[in-house]
Amino acid sequence: MNRAPSTAAGDRSSQTNLKRVAPVLLALLLGLLIGRATAPPGSVPAPVPAHDGGAGTRAGVPIGFARTPTGAATAVAAYQRSFASPAILRPGVLRRRIEAVATPDYVDAMLAANSPGERRIASGPIGVGLAKGLQTLYAAVPVGYRIESFSPQRARILTWGFTLLGNAATVEPAAYFGITHTLLLWSEGEWKIAETRAGFGPTPKLATPPGPLGAYNVLNLATRLTSYALAP
Repeated sequence: MNRAPSTAAGDRSSQTNLKRVAPVLLALLLGLLIGRATAPPGSVPAPVPAHDGGAGTRAGVPIGFARTPTGAATAVAAYQRSFASPAILRPGVLRRRIEAVATPDYVDAMLAANSPGERRIASGPIGVGLAKGLQTLYAAVPVGYRIESFSPQRARILTWGFTLLGNAATVEPAAYFGITHTLLLWSEGEWKIAETRAGFGPTPKLATPPGPLGAYNVLNLATRLTSYALAP
């Protein structure tokens, strides 16, 4: 794999690039499931597989989750994982994935909230690195959830987790923590996103040493792992 920059100039360049795109990254990382956020705005991995709990996939997003509290919670986490992927930086993918999981009257609002960030990331260090074949990490990691309310027709789910994003040379991998409140409606036999709101944090203190390559060690490990299937 491409190794991290070894010079001080390279380190400064990486930090500058990250600072430049961080506000956009944060808005998009949480915002891909946020229509109205409370905060300011190598190869591409395969789509999230159906074994994440859904009965199938549409536009690379697992669908067909059970009409139960745990089914709703699993749906939210699977949707989040589907939107944290280098695939969404390809033309048209963001729209298709939003259309696959949002209610018809929420699609435009969700797309409008997220398209500017998606375009800026695609044209920034992450997107440029992907185009050049740089090893890139972009993945959501759900930590936990709480079912705030549930009926067979609608569910409100709180989730807390983080998104890992970076590449092997220009953007040092980092974790972005956030809480999201999602309203799901049961529509046409599926759970659909009808509203979301989110904020950043809480972020735990880092208590482990970074290792000789710093955060770039995450790339070495993450690319060799397979994510657990979601089972709330």
